[in-house]
Amino acid sequence: MIAARLMLFACVIFWGWSFVATKIALDYVTPVEVMALRYLFGLPVLFLILLSKKIKLKFEKRDYKGIALGAIIITVHFLIQITGINYTTATNTGWIISVTPLVMAVMAFFILKEKIGIKQIAGIVIATIGIILMVSKGDLTDLNWLGSVGDWLVLASAHTWAFYTIATRDVSRRGSPLLVSIAVLTPSAIVIFIYVLFTSDMSKFLLLPLEPLLALMFLGVFALGLAHWFWQEGIAALGAAGAGFFLYLEPLATTALAVPYLGENFGFYAAIGGALVLAGVFVAEKRGRTA
Repeated sequence: MIAARLMLFACVIFWGWSFVATKIALDYVTPVEVMALRYLFGLPVLFLILLSKKIKLKFEKRDYKGIALGAIIITVHFLIQITGINYTTATNTGWIISVTPLVMAVMAFFILKEKIGIKQIAGIVIATIGIILMVSKGDLTDLNWLGSVGDWLVLASAHTWAFYTIATRDVSRRGSPLLVSIAVLTPSAIVIFIYVLFTSDMSKFLLLPLEPLLALMFLGVFALGLAHWFWQEGIAALGAAGAGFFLYLEPLATTALAVPYLGENFGFYAAIGGALVLAGVFVAEKRGRTA
């Protein structure tokens, strides 16, 4: 159990820091190129883990539709999120993304007809107030905050991740979630590679400075490859509820690195908004843990 907890802790740290790494990389390459290089470094790691665990590359015919849909959605998800990070701070990204469990609850209610309780509704309201405070910086009278493209794109990516989770839910339940991740990411990577091959100047990748190169390697090897593995191992050992608790640390990890390393501001209203976001998620998920 200690090993599983350490893996989950490392996983959410990697995911939290990935927003900082993406911000660094975007100073040198485009969002699509970030995706391509992340796949380049990360997919081989996932394949090696799959081989080491001796998981067979096999699916049922009924799984193909879910995998194809998942591949389309995950491609859109990464593009939206990376583009959003380009127009907002890594800190805001980390806190806004933490509403994903609430978005998933709403999507499950409308798409899967799953029940949604009073506590979940209360959590959604609390978290929404937190996001508005964070994005508006406490000044609700100035409606310019409604034009914060980056923040809204990041929030949209929470919805695309919810759609992805729902689209691949049944496939993951029937087989290995790690295998499903590889099956979904591989066609996405192929499409992105082909696009970059015909639209980008390949020579610039050979001339990347050390900082963005390390950031891209981190995004691939740690935030994509190892993090997916650690997350699946953590869920297997502690269950979804036990693993989900660690996600509260993700925005804290982002802030802890983004503020000193990128010099981002984390003011009073951002702190209050972030606290409300986490409080909303906690209130909503408390029902699931106590039921």
